[in-house]
Amino acid sequence: MNGMWALVALLLTAAPGEDIAAARRAGNTQRFTWVEWNAEAFAQARREKKVVLVDCAAEWCHWCHVMDETTYADADVGAWLRQNAITVRVDVDARPDLADRYLEWGWPATVLLTGEGEELGKFRGYLPPERLLAMLKSLDRTAPLTAIVEPIGTRIDTRYARERLENFWDAKEGSWGLKRKVPIAMNVLWELEGGSSERARFTLEEQRALLDPVWGGIYQYSGAADWHSPHFEKLSSFQGLNLEAYARAALVTGDASLLDDARGLRRYVMTFMRSKTGVFFTNQDADLNAHDRSRPFVDGATYYALDDAERRALGVPWVDTHVYAGENGQVISGLVAFAAASGGGYDDARTAADELARTHVASDGTVRHEANSKGRTFLVDAALLGLAYARLGAATGEAKYTALARRIARRMVETFDSPEGLLFDVTADADAVGVFARRPHSFAPNVTAARLLAAVGDKARGRKVVAALSAKQRLDDERAWLGDYLLAARELEDVSLR
Repeated sequence: MNGMWALVALLLTAAPGEDIAAARRAGNTQRFTWVEWNAEAFAQARREKKVVLVDCAAEWCHWCHVMDETTYADADVGAWLRQNAITVRVDVDARPDLADRYLEWGWPATVLLTGEGEELGKFRGYLPPERLLAMLKSLDRTAPLTAIVEPIGTRIDTRYARERLENFWDAKEGSWGLKRKVPIAMNVLWELEGGSSERARFTLEEQRALLDPVWGGIYQYSGAADWHSPHFEKLSSFQGLNLEAYARAALVTGDASLLDDARGLRRYVMTFMRSKTGVFFTNQDADLNAHDRSRPFVDGATYYALDDAERRALGVPWVDTHVYAGENGQVISGLVAFAAASGGGYDDARTAADELARTHVASDGTVRHEANSKGRTFLVDAALLGLAYARLGAATGEAKYTALARRIARRMVETFDSPEGLLFDVTADADAVGVFARRPHSFAPNVTAARLLAAVGDKARGRKVVAALSAKQRLDDERAWLGDYLLAARELEDVSLR
């Protein structure tokens, strides 16, 4: 063992990733097979009178890896699943419709269904073997969960949303919410535009504990009530949103230190997440070698305590090199905001935007999740990428980006429109069964769609979306995540904000 690995072995003695390392040393192996999400998985469950267990996981997710190496490698769990279930694994980054549907339970989210696609149970986060097995054995296959009816609002209610946001404000640590700390960039952006710039600045200063001091970039969240228990995954969506927040805050407040923070975010994205063609990858794993059982596992807490040379001597955590439209839209928007704050020019944003227009946007304005992919399309991709084009066009004065944003917005409404005034998350799937044949209208994608409609001048349609989202139950369900709703209302010229 060389000196660096000896140091890592010492640091791992009481590290949070020990469950993975211990499971690998014990030689635990999975005793069942995952299958893809498709119609045949549900048809097989019906034929064999089995349940469907869906593991909604993310490639970057530490606790998803722990559950793989412990719970799903447990002999008793494996035996039950092999005999009683069709086991389906879903990468939530590849399926944003399922990510929105089960976000409240993830990640990982464990969903149990009948072969007809009706939900029997939904379970949040890491489940130890004994807990999952007990739930599986007690499952009542004859009692599907009651379908949730989406409440539909009739008018934009910014007063109630502002009150809700105020109730979640943490005056001690900054940000919103008390159980764990998340860098909620949309709330910061709302405070900069329609609330308190001092509150925004305080939040950004406090959450610096989640900024990687070596490579730049921001970790996903802190698992404690303060900022000092980071989970180390780096998601492109978080990089783009927080790049926008730090850059915008620097511009509004004149605080040069916030612009330095934004530079660190940009440096990370350009160094680790940019492809050779100038577009951006999806995420970077929280740990080292979670995807490679042939190499020693190093948890994020140990790895990210090292300096640049020490990290590189061990290797670089796995990067998901998928190029998704929505995440790229968020990064482009962040780069546009950074250019405005720093005066550094828009070339990086242009390069990504031009490449995505070639690979991800059809001539009619349809936005594909991946380059040249076929099949279903997703509201979130159209909304986020379209908004990025609108912002780039407004910032540069280049008409081609504005025209593309308008084309995407028109096609978005045509494709996802619903009688409720909202927009469906996903195009219809003729093979979908049960709850999946009933398409939802998720809150965040609809808010982003409304902001795109505001940006391209279709404010009447945007107001319909935001009004329909404004039922108090919908706003309550979003908890502290209401900054984008308030921004949408402002951009749609809600008079109560004047």
